[in-house]
Amino acid sequence: MIIFIIALAFLIYFSYLDLKHQEIKNEPILAFFLLGLVILYISGNSLLLVPLCLLNGLLFFALWKFKSLGGADVKILSILPIFYLLSTPINLISGQIIFLIMFGLFGTAYGLIGQLLIKKKKYIPFLPLITFTYIVFYVFNQM
Repeated sequence: MIIFIIALAFLIYFSYLDLKHQEIKNEPILAFFLLGLVILYISGNSLLLVPLCLLNGLLFFALWKFKSLGGADVKILSILPIFYLLSTPINLISGQIIFLIMFGLFGTAYGLIGQLLIKKKKYIPFLPLITFTYIVFYVFNQM
């Protein structure tokens, strides 16, 4: 639970920055990454999670190239498996698949609703969605 709370605190902060400034500096993302590395080292699961983080990075980098996600979204989504897979009692591969499906479904709905509500602005902040998906994933896996 402590891993969940730590990551949630970062995600809430990132969401605030995304909503207020539409930009997240690299320094807090780097702190999130370094904390994730420390948690990986302590847990002893580093070899299993590193490839998943890299795959996430490649997948979301492709979405960034198509301008579907911002750079900070990609960086945070690449680091996030460390936190959501170590904070829940779920298999790493199935957990990753479930999170990606949830994010895809929520993201599609969020993007469509955002486009309808924000007709003049092109920017839709995705960090609140990432935070919401993280919370739903955690609660879903605690049942």
